[in-house]
Amino acid sequence: MLDTPAPYVLLGLVLYFLTYHLYAKRIDKKIWESDPNRPTPAKLYFDGVEYFPVSKYVLFGYQFKSVAALGPIVGPLTGVLFFGWVPALMWVILGNIFIGWAQDYSSMMMSLRNEGRSMGPITYKLLGDRARKILLAYLIFYLIIITAVFEWVIIDVINRVPGTFTAVLFVFLGGIVFGMLIFRMRMDALIATLVALAIVFIGYLLVVYVPALRAPPTNFMDSPEFFNTYGFNPALTYPGTFTLLFWLLVLSVIYYISATTPMPKFLLPTVYVGYLPSIIALVLVLIAAIATPLTGLTIQQTPVRDLFVDPLKNPQGGPIWPILFVTVACGAISGWHSLVSSGLTPKQIEYETDALPVGGGAMMTEGAVALSSVAAIMVLAQPPTGAAAYVQGATLLTTKLLNIPEIYMRILYGIFVVVMGLITSMLFVRVFRLVMAELFEDKPLGNKYISPLVILTIAGFLAFVGSWTNLWIYFGGTNQLLAGLALLIIAIFLTSIKKPSTYVFVPGIFMAITTLAAIAWETYVYGLYALMNKPIGVQAAVAKLYGSEIVSISNLLSAVFGAVLFVLGAVMTYYLITGWLRYRRS
Repeated sequence: MLDTPAPYVLLGLVLYFLTYHLYAKRIDKKIWESDPNRPTPAKLYFDGVEYFPVSKYVLFGYQFKSVAALGPIVGPLTGVLFFGWVPALMWVILGNIFIGWAQDYSSMMMSLRNEGRSMGPITYKLLGDRARKILLAYLIFYLIIITAVFEWVIIDVINRVPGTFTAVLFVFLGGIVFGMLIFRMRMDALIATLVALAIVFIGYLLVVYVPALRAPPTNFMDSPEFFNTYGFNPALTYPGTFTLLFWLLVLSVIYYISATTPMPKFLLPTVYVGYLPSIIALVLVLIAAIATPLTGLTIQQTPVRDLFVDPLKNPQGGPIWPILFVTVACGAISGWHSLVSSGLTPKQIEYETDALPVGGGAMMTEGAVALSSVAAIMVLAQPPTGAAAYVQGATLLTTKLLNIPEIYMRILYGIFVVVMGLITSMLFVRVFRLVMAELFEDKPLGNKYISPLVILTIAGFLAFVGSWTNLWIYFGGTNQLLAGLALLIIAIFLTSIKKPSTYVFVPGIFMAITTLAAIAWETYVYGLYALMNKPIGVQAAVAKLYGSEIVSISNLLSAVFGAVLFVLGAVMTYYLITGWLRYRRS
């Protein structure tokens, strides 16, 4: 049995369960003292647009789908390929137990006690305007990188699993219908959910049973004649599929709509409906992983790999510390969660006591996604790169369990991965719009219709030219640093109201030091390859078509981004540590 994923997945799930009921509930009761009778911002400032109370059952789905993106899928499997399944599994479990849920839940409680405000205004209140502006500037660069890397991974799966995008369109349709039924017609949430599920299920069946919907759109798009005529890049796509540039334009339109329309009309119901097939797919693959002693699937991956990779020999990797802790990314802890938990979800929390099941519970569920990712990659001897490895591994696990044709599971997990990335990316662009509005108030760059164009343009360029693996490490570094900063801000807030803060301050210091080291490493790698005028990974295809200059520009831009993020992160960390000490003294 020990040569299958089953005991390790079970161990993680049991530890998450015990952590929630023994540790998290104690923090909720003893430190935050959540009170169901204390009015929440959703009730105090109800406007039907940003502030409105939502049932914790619906809000859990919204929170889970908002925070659970490609991080817990791609991060753990990349960590396994870099360093082996044992280190990746250990960090997935320990990171969740001691850091991940604490950040999500505590960010939510801090926001609830501050009128539903986001990190920017809370930082201003605690440390002043300079610290707020540094944090907002950091968020701008961070959101550009996270959007770029997610775009590349989403397109990779859309092209490798034809038909996936068609099925995802039915998820959007189900979300729009669900929003109309709930917010306009005031229909019962259960009935509206069943209607939305039926729409999603119809889309899934159509793709499975109508081969034309999952067939490659056309073959001529890979020909040199098509490239010369339309300027698309057939070298960065897969046989018979649309190009990277085409899908970047499609994603940009979706992101722009989601960033500029009212939450109840599109984004909120779509995120909730996207959660429904995702949770079904997740439960199924976890059951399949636990059943591997019966299905006969064994671990094919190495327990521990190289602990250090020379960047001159292979730029995609690095030393296990700090790279493992940022590669696994959201499977253990994620800074993005602090933005959702402080600026978005608290405005819909109905009762304070909902914060633990919604915030902490959603993060524990994301930890289960990370466990499923480790299990999926464990059973593959020669996995492909990127999120396609998850689709392949999850398909293998579930088809062995259910004894059904592969097409059923391949489409399901193609939908799962794309929805996990696509819907959360919609939130990235919306949050970017809000950050720009706060930093560039009453200026063109702060305009709600202009600011999304900034992130879509720059992120699109990085996704088109950049090496996704190195961008992923960058994303992990900036994302986990944001988590460290969020934990330190929470520690300052708790200290300011004379509450214990050790449970967030110590993890915050660890994450800040680790992630600054990771950003510095990746900045060095990008700068090194820019100076050598050498491509990284898939950049070789771009260099062949467009010349090595565009690759060097992309790597130099990435190095500059890294340097700026390192400086902003280091300065912000200094402000937060000195601020915490100041509040401690007072």
